[in-house]
Amino acid sequence: MVGFLTFVTVMSFTPGPNTLMAMTEGQTKGFRRGLVFNFGILIGLLTIGGVISIFSSIFQSNVLVVNGLKIIGSIYLLYLAYHVAVSKPGDNASAGSHPLMTGALLQATNIKCYLYFVTGMGTFIIAGVWGSFPVKFGLMVIIGILGTLTWTLAGQLIQRFYNDHYRLLNVIVALLLVYSVWDLWQ
Repeated sequence: MVGFLTFVTVMSFTPGPNTLMAMTEGQTKGFRRGLVFNFGILIGLLTIGGVISIFSSIFQSNVLVVNGLKIIGSIYLLYLAYHVAVSKPGDNASAGSHPLMTGALLQATNIKCYLYFVTGMGTFIIAGVWGSFPVKFGLMVIIGILGTLTWTLAGQLIQRFYNDHYRLLNVIVALLLVYSVWDLWQ
């Protein structure tokens, strides 16, 4: 159980495409207005997590599926990196005019989300009720959304700093998204 919770917590709170975009939402819109994006992330977690959990053996063994997801995810992450890099405070360019859909689509193209569920649901064997599908799945979703909510709050807390140094911070976030693409292929 400790190994499972450690894995889920580390994966949920370390930087990745969804946490970086959640931070950007917090910076540009504040925590409350960033909740719509986080709800999209939650929808994506539930959808992708459900599909992956049911078909985890296919995802674990099919290289074509994994590579296809990597290509789609890479294109989407580069698209987001561009929009973050050119956005200004107040643009709402971080998640565009449809933050709910952006959050859900980000999860659908986020290979880290796929690996999160394939590994979490398929690798960790936990005895008793804690090892049941609904409990493991529920814990992964709850801890996953807590990770993005934390990053959204952190984004809001540095909002004033962001307004003064948005160009530098946007470039850093954009480069981290590009790094996520590079890291995806390693």
